[in-house]
Amino acid sequence: MELQNTRVLVTGASRGIGASLARAFADAGARVALAARSIEELDALAYELGGSSYPLDVTDPDQLDGFVQRVEADGGPIDVLVNNAGIETQDFVEDIDEDHLTQVVATNLLAPLRLTRQALPGMIRRGQGHLLYTSSLAAITPAPGLAPYGASKAGLTRFTESLRMEVKNTGVHVTTMHLGPVDTDMWDRVISNPAFDAAQRRLRQLHMLANVSPDKVASDAVEAVRKEKREVRHPKRLWVTMALAALPGRITEFLVGGVDYRLHKNRP
Repeated sequence: MELQNTRVLVTGASRGIGASLARAFADAGARVALAARSIEELDALAYELGGSSYPLDVTDPDQLDGFVQRVEADGGPIDVLVNNAGIETQDFVEDIDEDHLTQVVATNLLAPLRLTRQALPGMIRRGQGHLLYTSSLAAITPAPGLAPYGASKAGLTRFTESLRMEVKNTGVHVTTMHLGPVDTDMWDRVISNPAFDAAQRRLRQLHMLANVSPDKVASDAVEAVRKEKREVRHPKRLWVTMALAALPGRITEFLVGGVDYRLHKNRP
């Protein structure tokens, strides 16, 4: 996809990976629409990039309802939807309170599904669009302290795999980012759990983990949208693990590759 003059909506855009994504898409010539809860940071970034800002709490169904339509009414169709907003867990399951558990699932899984549902009809109607999702290495590998987080991201990854099949030949493309350690405040909070920290230190001793900057993630994400790639993977040294995790889905796609899913869409 050529990004010059496209419109890109980024959730979780006020800091970390989201802010880097916003800058990278703006640098590529896109008009960015930024959504997050942190209004002051969001407005400042939108001003810096010549974009627009939209306060949004993705855990609030009332705020999510019709959100894409409001953004499009304000500045035109969304060509690229970046579902990046996310929150982590650091505690063992028995220590996580109910409210936080609900927020994790609402933010990491339900919000991307709802926003996709809103953006997709217009993209299909226009015959082009791109859906980009920030998932995690925790979606495909276990980690102590990250059980609910990993479950929500695993759900997101499986969603994108099926979605990719549903939008085949519509002009809409799907990219999933599977990310390990990224130099953000979220990673600092995650390793504050001694159990998780011990596990990740062991993996570092085995040379299996390495940090990456949010700017590198964003650069790779923009390139993936340009070239319509299926996946962004970090750390690169775990590409074999990630490729093996993706293999069942790829096999299934191959086996049913001749099916025209849209032909059967409205049949009983």
